[in-house]
Amino acid sequence: MSNKRDIVFMALVIVLLAAGGILTVAGGDREYSENENRYLTQFARPTLSQILSGDTQENITVAMNDQFIGRDFWTKSSTCVEKALGYRDIGGVYFGKDRYYFAKVMNQDISQTKYFQNLRFVRHIANTQKKAKVTALLAPSPGMVLQDKLPAYAPLYDGDRMFQEAEEVLPQDTLLDIRELLARAAERNQVYFRTDHHWTLRGAYTAYQAYCQRMGREAWEYEDFGIKAVSDSFYGTLYSKALDGQAAPDELDTIEGLPQVEVTCDGEKRKSIYDRSKLTQKDKYAYFFGGNYGCVTIKNLQHHQGRLLVIKDSYANTMVPFLMKDYEEIQMLDLRYFRGSVKKLLKEYDPEEILVLYEMSNFAQDEALHKLML
Repeated sequence: MSNKRDIVFMALVIVLLAAGGILTVAGGDREYSENENRYLTQFARPTLSQILSGDTQENITVAMNDQFIGRDFWTKSSTCVEKALGYRDIGGVYFGKDRYYFAKVMNQDISQTKYFQNLRFVRHIANTQKKAKVTALLAPSPGMVLQDKLPAYAPLYDGDRMFQEAEEVLPQDTLLDIRELLARAAERNQVYFRTDHHWTLRGAYTAYQAYCQRMGREAWEYEDFGIKAVSDSFYGTLYSKALDGQAAPDELDTIEGLPQVEVTCDGEKRKSIYDRSKLTQKDKYAYFFGGNYGCVTIKNLQHHQGRLLVIKDSYANTMVPFLMKDYEEIQMLDLRYFRGSVKKLLKEYDPEEILVLYEMSNFAQDEALHKLML
């Protein structure tokens, strides 16, 4: 009797898996996952050479995983079961206290060679710019600041050592270290999102204050910017990796007290630095500037001095709005998408200040910083 039950159970499992595979293939390809904020692998039409090389088998494996019917449901169910079993590390995400999530980035995930190479690229810019003041603001990862929110004994990459190495490689007074400032600010306010890897406007404002102090300029008060909530249902990139049903949404704020500006994103003129259509989508952080572009130019129609060049990742998208009152023009370069010559742009734009602004682990792994030499 027991053998019969085992056979029936195995047959049922096989039927369910087969049905899932058939429905996945028959259901058509999903191009984009809004929950995960990424494009999904499609089933490719096989060729003989791809079959012989193994590429077809690899494509089928990855595409089946991406396209599997009810993928989001199964991911949520798996997370629920693993959390019930006591796991606090799921899908590359740590589940911390007070429903904070943290990206699991380990020492082995970061190439020391790449990190030192990127530091040398910044050093090159700092040493070759005779007119412009160059500042490197490497924003600490949330886990470095909110250590009390991490699960017990949760290992992360050694950010403290990396900051020390940056101090040694970069020219004197180039690195702007805001770890302590953010830690103090976190005692009073929420400086990082709970479900996303970015900092909040409060966190970005803390960085803005530090940068103003470095430049010898008085910072505007936070209240001067007219901060207002535009969404109370922001689920970020870390939520998307685990799809935890118990996640608490974040509030997304905006700055209403901005100067009158002209904005150009990769040659296209925009009416605002904000894209309100993103508030109805999963990736609400793209509300700022509509996402990332190779080159964004912001011309302040109410201020007539000062040119700032920001070489950045997406962390800058919430800090730059605080800076807009203080400059005639700001240009933002995201080297991942910028196709021009940085040397040529520097010569033509002739900025008085250059701010290199990246989140630390992202800076260490960035593949595009070599463009600073081109």
